[in-house]
Amino acid sequence: MNYEFKVNNKVYVCGYGKENGDFYKNVPGMIVERDPYYKDYLVRFKNGKEDWFSPEDIRKPYSKKRRMKR
Repeated sequence: MNYEFKVNNKVYVCGYGKENGDFYKNVPGMIVERDPYYKDYLVRFKNGKEDWFSPEDIRKPYSKKRRMKR
């Protein structure tokens, strides 16, 4: 399977987490795993916290893709 984000890739998160409900804006993190059923990604941050995000809330570093406001 070809996914947009692979495990151990560095990403930036801009959106609400599904587990904790916290809002993250341009926070760097690393992909830990992908849920095949819900198609969400588990992201681990530098401080050790982990949370699930949908692919619309994640972007690769140096990408020009910007997330639309909800």
